[in-house]
Formats: sequence, structure tokens, C-alpha cells
Amino acid sequence: MALAALVAGCAGEPAATPPPTTTTTTTTAPPTPAELNERAKAAIAAPDTFAAAGGQVKTNVPATDAEVGADGQAVAMICGGREIHADGSSVMRSRLWTGRTTVFQQVHAMADRPAAVLVKSVETGLAACTSTRGVEQLATLAKPAGVDDFYAYCEATLDPSVSPFVCHAFMGRGTLISEVVMFGQTKEAAGTELASVLPAFVPAFVKA
Repeated sequence: MALAALVAGCAGEPAATPPPTTTTTTTTAPPTPAELNERAKAAIAAPDTFAAAGGQVKTNVPATDAEVGADGQAVAMICGGREIHADGSSVMRSRLWTGRTTVFQQVHAMADRPAAVLVKSVETGLAACTSTRGVEQLATLAKPAGVDDFYAYCEATLDPSVSPFVCHAFMGRGTLISEVVMFGQTKEAAGTELASVLPAFVPAFVKA
């Protein structure tokens, strides 16, 4: 009887209520323009990159390292004027070298825009001007090691008196995108020169 009463008493007690579960959400503040600028500075090739071959920096944008690069600049301009933008906060820095050859680089550090999306936008967008500007993929140029996304192509320029042909290489890594541009008297010459100089731009880019 005593055992039966004890069992009955326990059966009548309410079940213990488990403690409420809580969910903690962690939010990360987007990078500031100053932080994006530092990443862009780290990703662009150094001014003396082509010094051994007689190449000198002609222009820097912005002019000094102390200045923060501009926000909202076009990541690419294709088909003679169509601009492709990051559609979000970004900082751009660019550098132009002159000497034996003329070569240009621009780097965009973006707050949250995947570079893969923009590299693909360049590739697909060029289909609109393949026939009018002689756009041709530079398929012989392999994707550099450490780069997530890559696309290279050549085209006729708008001003043949300056340079008849120009070749572009776009490298994407995370939220960084870089364009390297090489000019030439022929499409083949511009492509060969681009293949020659591109390795000089890779180390800083993949480490930034």
C-alpha cells in the first residue's frame, strides 16, 4: 500500500518545464571605406613593378596613398560604353605604367559583392558587341593560381590612332576584382604582352 501511494503521488506531479531556448544573432558591421581602401592598396601592383624594364608610373588614382579611393566607380566598361557596377559600397584604385609598353590596372574592393558575379557579367555582357568591336576571348591565357574567377578578352579600340587593339584580364577573388589592360598594334601583340605582364599583378592580388 505504501508503495502504491508513492507511485500514485509521483504520477500526479506536473512534469518539469524545460528552460526556454534562446538564439543569439551576431551581426558583423560592413567594412568602412577606409578599410576597403586599405585592401585595395594591398591588392594593386606596386609602383616599381616594371622599373627593371624601364616602366614608370604615369598616373595614380587617387594621387596618393593617403587618399581614399572613390566609391561607386564602374568595375568595367564594355562594348564601348556600357558600365558594370558593383551595386554596393566599393573603393577603386588604379595605376597606369608607361615605358616600353603601356599597361593599366584598376582594383575594386567591395563591401559584400562577390567578384564572381561581376566577372561573369563582363563575360556575358560582351556577347552584345562581339561582331561590332571584334571581341574575342583570350582563351590561351590560363587562370592564375590563387584566383577564384578569371576572364580575358581582346577587342578593337575606339581610337585606332592611339592604339588599334586592347586586351583585358579580369581577376576575381572573394570581394576583390582587378582589371589589367594592355595595348598593342595588333590583337596578337596585345594578347602576347598581356600574357607576359599578368604574372606581375597576381602576388599582391591573391594576398590582399
